[in-house]
Amino acid sequence: MKWSQQYATGVTELDEQHKMLFKMSEDFREALDAGYGARSFDAMLASLDRYALGHFGREDQCMHRYQCPVAATNSEAHGQFTRALAGFSQRFAQDGFSRSEAHDLVDFIDRWLSTHILGIDSQLKRCVDSQGLL
Repeated sequence: MKWSQQYATGVTELDEQHKMLFKMSEDFREALDAGYGARSFDAMLASLDRYALGHFGREDQCMHRYQCPVAATNSEAHGQFTRALAGFSQRFAQDGFSRSEAHDLVDFIDRWLSTHILGIDSQLKRCVDSQGLL
């Protein structure tokens, strides 16, 4: 998946972080397709964990600051993402690398990008715009 303006939140910091997630997903899918999934799966999980830890808190702050009506929904979705990611990590720790599980992870991330960022995060832009901060 590629970043486009339809995913914009109006907060440069968040948009840059989202672009990074798009790039992570794209790079990992390419690594998987090239046969390097086993070498990069653990690193992908660790990167996603760091991303979630750093990004979700900041995004939640922005949702509240700009009084975005989907702030609670956003926080709940972040919890769901974190739990799903923990499941991938737990299965990897127990069972080792699985090409199928790796594809499931990338598909999960791509669904997140298209449904969460487009459906929830992008609603922040109207709130930022309404406060005249763009």
